[in-house]
Amino acid sequence: MRSPELLKPWLNSALPWQQSILERLSSLEHQKKLPHAILLTGAKGLGKTQLAASFATGLLCQRAGVEPCGSCTSCQLAGGGAHGDFRWIAPEEGKRAIGVDAIRAAVTFMQQTSGYGSHKVLVIQPAEAMTAAAANALLKTLEEPPGKALLILVSHRPGELPATVRSRCQRYNLPHPSRPVALTWLANQSSCSGPIAEQAYSLAQAQPLTALRLILNEDLATKAALIDALSGLLEGSKTTPEALAGFSGYDLDVILDTALQRVEERIYYAAGEPGSKAHFRQRDKILEWLIANRKGINFGRDVILPELARLLVTEA
Repeated sequence: MRSPELLKPWLNSALPWQQSILERLSSLEHQKKLPHAILLTGAKGLGKTQLAASFATGLLCQRAGVEPCGSCTSCQLAGGGAHGDFRWIAPEEGKRAIGVDAIRAAVTFMQQTSGYGSHKVLVIQPAEAMTAAAANALLKTLEEPPGKALLILVSHRPGELPATVRSRCQRYNLPHPSRPVALTWLANQSSCSGPIAEQAYSLAQAQPLTALRLILNEDLATKAALIDALSGLLEGSKTTPEALAGFSGYDLDVILDTALQRVEERIYYAAGEPGSKAHFRQRDKILEWLIANRKGINFGRDVILPELARLLVTEA
């Protein structure tokens, strides 16, 4: 079993903007109408993993509240990664993909009788990291779930999941919190000043958890340099060497993901006008690289980053 390192602190702390979805899911459970498979989607940095952890441990909690109590035996076991009815599947250390063997083992776990008389809960995060063979191995369980089994798939990019998987799950898309809610939460979590919270929120594309990491890691200046480099290429105000210098210090996945966000902003939010064909070409190519990188196909920074710069300059 692999559990999130920070699962235990999440036992009592659903994020403020998740409350409505958490209450909706809990209501369905009380009415015995909870679907057997849930797909949690939304942008990175909104807390989908936290919601999955909070709801899963709440289902197993002996006090049966909307949120886990954090103190009963079940919560303590879940928080320590030792609950017999709870499994959390994620890529292994140093890997980007979830292989078929991990999913087959998880399917076997789901078919076993509950040891505590409650649900059997399996969380897969991020679900799009499953290989094609792994996703296929999960299909039968999605089609014919055993007993009180619940599968929770967490996905940043559900479009990368096979349609056969998506169609068998009930989807819940996490909304962005309002700006005041996000800024208040950031200030409370980090004790930062208002201007710092504003800057982090903006650099993180309105993703509160991403913004919090920027503040706690004192990474605002580097992130600003990355966004400035990408924007400079798109606007034609930076040369390729200048932009490549701004990419230093960032993982390739972060660079590609940020580049994709900037291009998608131009497609959907550029002065109310639809994006050009060039913007869509940029998006499709960057997404192709990003998916390949996340599936462990390593092109190498020295190859991809100059190609990215040329793409953004050529299509600008």
